[in-house]
Amino acid sequence: MKPQIHKLNETIIALREKTSTYFSVTRLTSIKSLCKEPIIAAQFVFHLARLTFEKVQNSSCPKYIEVTDWRFYQALITEAVSLMERYLRTPTEENISSLHEIRRRVTSVQSYTGKKIWGHSIRTIHSRDVLVIEDALQCLMSPEVAPFWAYQTARDYAEQYNPHYGTGLVPESVPMLEDIASFWSNQS
Repeated sequence: MKPQIHKLNETIIALREKTSTYFSVTRLTSIKSLCKEPIIAAQFVFHLARLTFEKVQNSSCPKYIEVTDWRFYQALITEAVSLMERYLRTPTEENISSLHEIRRRVTSVQSYTGKKIWGHSIRTIHSRDVLVIEDALQCLMSPEVAPFWAYQTARDYAEQYNPHYGTGLVPESVPMLEDIASFWSNQS
């Protein structure tokens, strides 16, 4: 077992057994070293995108999202995952063009506030599920920086909030971390 996977499994056990209740999301940076090959990074982020699609399709609308927005997010994620799958099977110019178009639409779900911190615009995230899809699309479209976008996809997929521990890798992150570990265990 690769050391990165071993460390991930230790994190899962610690959070599950609550011997630790918080880890920084930077604990997932080792994913960058696992995703040096763009095709592996693409397979990894597609795995997370597909799991996000399944979760969204099998979940009811969260209380904090309007039903019309939820249906829109479901449809957008369905279309994006279908286009990602098509591109991975047949990486043509037409299919990459489709990814660019869907990414533009996916990105528009989140909004910028107009305020800045340290020179960066503040972005309001309306759907973390759509954000995971956005990250995965960027990974497929930017093979030269695929390790970064694979990490970002994993980070946005696994990061959770708990009022007792804060935002990061917390006990509620365990199922998502198991999904990540499962992918890498099957790669060995």
